[in-house]
Amino acid sequence: MKDFSVVYAFFRPLVTSLIIAVLSGCSLMQRPEPAQTPLNHSQREQQLLLMQQFALQASVGIKTPDESISGNLRWQQQDAAHYSARLSNFLGISLFELTDSADGSAITIKGETYRAVDTSTLLLQLSGWSMPLQDMPLYLRGLPGSKGRNIRRDEFDRVTAFTLTDSTGISWQLEYQSFFPDALSLPKRVTLKSSDTQIKIVIRSWQ
Repeated sequence: MKDFSVVYAFFRPLVTSLIIAVLSGCSLMQRPEPAQTPLNHSQREQQLLLMQQFALQASVGIKTPDESISGNLRWQQQDAAHYSARLSNFLGISLFELTDSADGSAITIKGETYRAVDTSTLLLQLSGWSMPLQDMPLYLRGLPGSKGRNIRRDEFDRVTAFTLTDSTGISWQLEYQSFFPDALSLPKRVTLKSSDTQIKIVIRSWQ
């Protein structure tokens, strides 16, 4: 029978090399993608405006004086003007579904569908809280649009905050806490605040 110490001495370098290789592979797999330098202001804004068809998944938290709501948002932008959205709780139960198409705007709440010219006003009447729905296709992409005021930008000339008055007359302060680390720098974390409502949106994925 071979001396165990001889066998161990023979295999020890091989085992050590294998462990180092595995650990190196794990560190490479876990290493995040390096952040890209954002496009300059004009290039980025032009590409964002050209994004007229997109979809996103996000987590949403809504806090009002009367209640706190948490859920998942699925937004599907069909073209420059039309979109559909669904906000559901973490059990998958729909809180509201919104459609804006060539046939008009509609909100479905608790199985009942209501049609209106202004969906933000309708949401406020039906649920007791509101959000600037009409402007969402723009600010979800990081664009303040023509209604944006008091615009602040960072060192990359990305919009980081602005004030918006929605179709109901409510004034909102929007802030972008973080962006995805690609050249287009799509928003990742967005906070909206009015006098009595706070909405936090954490976008998990863009398509």
